[in-house]
Amino acid sequence: MFKQSQLALLVSAALTSSMLHAEAETQAAPGKLMVVTGEQDNYKVDSSKSSMRMEMTQLETPGQVTVIDETIIDEQRATKLGDVLKNDSSVSAGGDSRNRERFSLRGFELGSSSGYLRDGKQHWSHYRQPVELLESVEVLKGPAGLLYGQSAPGGLINMVSKKPTAETHVVFSQDIGSNNSTRTSLDVSGALNEDRTLRSRLILSKQNYDSDRSYSDGSEPSTERFVGGLFVEYDINDDVTISAHYDRTTDNGGVDSGAYVVDGKSVLGDDYIWDSQWSNIDNEVENIGLAVDAQLNQNWSLNVSYNYQDFKRHDVESYPTETSFNGTSYDQGGNDRSDNWIFQTASADLVGEFQTGSLDHKLLIGTNWLGYSYDREQYSFNSSTTTVGEPTASPTIDTSKNATISNSEYNNYGFYIQDMVTINEQWQVLGGLRYDIKVTPGDSGESDEKLDAIVPKLALIYHPVSNGSVYVTYSESFEPLSDVNDTKAINDGASLDPVTGKLYELGTKWELFDDRLFASGAIFEITQENSTINVGPSDAYEVTQAGERVHRGAEIAFQGSITDALSLSGTGTYLDAEYTKDENYQGNRPADVPRFSASLWSRYQVGQGTDVNLGAIYVGSRYGDAANTYKKDAYTRFDLGLSHTYQYDQDLDLVFRLNVENLLDTEYYAGGGSTSDDYESNGAQNVVVGEGRNFMATVQVRY
Repeated sequence: MFKQSQLALLVSAALTSSMLHAEAETQAAPGKLMVVTGEQDNYKVDSSKSSMRMEMTQLETPGQVTVIDETIIDEQRATKLGDVLKNDSSVSAGGDSRNRERFSLRGFELGSSSGYLRDGKQHWSHYRQPVELLESVEVLKGPAGLLYGQSAPGGLINMVSKKPTAETHVVFSQDIGSNNSTRTSLDVSGALNEDRTLRSRLILSKQNYDSDRSYSDGSEPSTERFVGGLFVEYDINDDVTISAHYDRTTDNGGVDSGAYVVDGKSVLGDDYIWDSQWSNIDNEVENIGLAVDAQLNQNWSLNVSYNYQDFKRHDVESYPTETSFNGTSYDQGGNDRSDNWIFQTASADLVGEFQTGSLDHKLLIGTNWLGYSYDREQYSFNSSTTTVGEPTASPTIDTSKNATISNSEYNNYGFYIQDMVTINEQWQVLGGLRYDIKVTPGDSGESDEKLDAIVPKLALIYHPVSNGSVYVTYSESFEPLSDVNDTKAINDGASLDPVTGKLYELGTKWELFDDRLFASGAIFEITQENSTINVGPSDAYEVTQAGERVHRGAEIAFQGSITDALSLSGTGTYLDAEYTKDENYQGNRPADVPRFSASLWSRYQVGQGTDVNLGAIYVGSRYGDAANTYKKDAYTRFDLGLSHTYQYDQDLDLVFRLNVENLLDTEYYAGGGSTSDDYESNGAQNVVVGEGRNFMATVQVRY
């Protein structure tokens, strides 16, 4: 609930703004009334550069791409990536242990190193992403190996950063919400010189919040987050722009691994945290990068970029053994662990437009590099006991065990070519090919290990009318695997081939209602091959690559305005996912993949400057583990938003917003959970409990 002091601050701000608005009206010319006018922001986005690595309209893009722009992010007051991705039903949430979010796209889990992009470049996503820095999030669906290298067959999540503006703008926001949640944000952008060739943007955000769940001693985990970003652009001349960015995210908070579920119910209730109250994770992430955009001549352009990401994590964590619970107490393990990831990316894209005879070409020739390194130092704790209702004793290092010190690194190199050929007004053909190689340094005296892959893509697009298109596409993905590292495996140390994915998709896209509404739909089949399977007895098995999964589905999506007052953004997904070849899970569905899911967000203007938002999310029943030993029930969640804008003058707006999430206080289990394939005996650990009804009130000043 709100603290009284926070409510007083919010009410005072509202009263102050009302008086300022009244004063502005009084100062207007006698007999005249100040009228608030302006065009509503539309949810519709007409193009997506990242899906093709070059600017293409949605109708020219042979694949499903959902763009969730800043308008929706702001209206929903999103504070984490999951708040944004709930707007696309093809994305399903997984567990959130170790204070990070996990997602699956079209039923395939997205890896931290291969499932996420920042501004079209690979981005290490092992932490809660700073949505305050983003102007939009793009969900690129289907295999994207041609342009982005190693990736899951379900697709990619691209986070698009805010850019500096030539016009000066300042946005100050204060959020106050349930569970002592506060967030203060400042966004300042504008030109730094008279001719506006030098532009910058500074974004700062400070957030604090408590959990709605509590540890054994009744205390609640709390989190402190800071996000800061500086973006600078400089036009060297009319054809060349250089840009630089730096951002920093710190996230320090208690640990909540999730609920312990037996027979469909949370043991000790939905509000109980099994981790120890001293568990804590401290993340520190920095990104620094440069990019150059050059228009070489009328037909050719070049983009070159580099980003250096440094992620440090200190993890003091307990490991509860929920299955040891005897009614009053249970065992705890744990460790003190320090991790450091360095993630470097570089790319160069040359894009040209030219003709050969009657054919128009838009050609992309590119290369990219990814350098990864990881260092870990870990100390184990002595085991301890947690008694319900009492704090867990402070941890002590187990001196009988040596510290675990490890490091790893690799380099990925990719070379790709893609050509969009326009035959006439009705027909376009896209074709492309990529060669990718992963190089892992060998141990002392050993040669480097190399894995390579060739990835094609082919698509045909038909435009029956100027506002519609129908496409068919084939694309592939690959995910390199490390050598077998399992002493129980008889082929320990053996090399493994990449896991591969293949997509066949038929889709259509339309611009409706005088181009105010974009609608799309597709049917698809994705086959993942070469996944690992352990074959043989549990103490002497062979790691093989005979595994296969097939995901067949259909999607619909729409974004835009139905009338001047009503805007909608909605998606719906049907997904039939199955392990078609697997030693243990043959015929099963993957975990946390519902057959049906849907999302809707709407805005209706009920009066001048006053809007109402209504959202709905439906997630169908789904299995909680790959063994399909237990199910999570389907649920429907409703969200509500109210906002009012005072226009103090032509340059200054005051916005007041109230958001209610989970309006009907629906109880549900979200993603995550592990069962050791024996749910009846041991239940499921680490299951995320959906948050109950919660509130967020916002005062925003926009200049």
